[in-house]
Amino acid sequence: MRKICLLLFVFVSCCCFKVAGKSKLTIGNITFNGAIVDPDPAPTADFKTLIVPIKRVGNLIVIEATVDTLQGNFVLDTGAPYLILNETYFRNSPNIGDSEATGITGASSGSFTTYVRNFSILDLQYSRLTAQVTDLSFIENGRNIKILGLLGTRLFSKFAVTVDLFRNVLYIQKLDKDGNIPESERVYHDRFMVSSFKLLNDVIFLKGDVNNNTFWFAFDTAAETNLLDYERVKKIIPSMQVIGRSKLTGVGGSNFEVIYARFDELIIGNRTFMKNRVLLTSLEKMGNSYGYNVDGVLGYDFFVRGIFTINFVKKEFEMYIYTNQE
Repeated sequence: MRKICLLLFVFVSCCCFKVAGKSKLTIGNITFNGAIVDPDPAPTADFKTLIVPIKRVGNLIVIEATVDTLQGNFVLDTGAPYLILNETYFRNSPNIGDSEATGITGASSGSFTTYVRNFSILDLQYSRLTAQVTDLSFIENGRNIKILGLLGTRLFSKFAVTVDLFRNVLYIQKLDKDGNIPESERVYHDRFMVSSFKLLNDVIFLKGDVNNNTFWFAFDTAAETNLLDYERVKKIIPSMQVIGRSKLTGVGGSNFEVIYARFDELIIGNRTFMKNRVLLTSLEKMGNSYGYNVDGVLGYDFFVRGIFTINFVKKEFEMYIYTNQE
């Protein structure tokens, strides 16, 4: 029986923070308690296209960034809403509010809200940026690499970001008045998939079909595999091939068993993906932290299939094949 090693998925992907003393955020009929609603100052971006090298650490996307005077590794994490810092290196940062970090295995207390005076990714620079501080040591222990923090979606809310895992490069691009990448700045052409997405509590949700059943997936660049909620998909499990069982490691080092399976047909946007792998487990606690049901998570097993672009202004997700670079 095959064993799958997932060292950090539970916390890193789709982590949500409940922050003491903050107000509620309501989107439609969904309310998020303790959301950070005060906007940070807009970043300084003296570029049209910023090219950032990627380090591959297992299935994680790692780039270098600088917090004040400390430079180091950050995980690109579209399952996180904003900048998250590792308390190992930032425990003495100013505490401007207690918080609670929540993943699919529950909550991790001891986190707090802070701010950093300066944060930069090469020429992309932020001043007095709000962040969360929490324990990320299990990532470092599992991957044997120093990790300063996680880069969440709010950092890129005014841009389009493109990840090319074939050349290990990240593009951060300014958009025109219509929310498009200027034609002169486009690196990739002839997209083979496009899908609109919802941005709820700063987390990307893509609509998809699994074996002719519709689900909403959180898109998470820090998830090392795909996930489906067991209760929501159990009626279609007979149409899947169960490969084996494995242990997931979550907040506080807790372990629990999940089912590893394969299914034939995943439709996202206008594209059908075949031979998909997925872990079946409970996503109830993750959904509770969002105030929104989470049917599944699309991670590395999904986005490794092509070069992908997230346009945060137009709320569009695109994929390209490698040969379409000019």
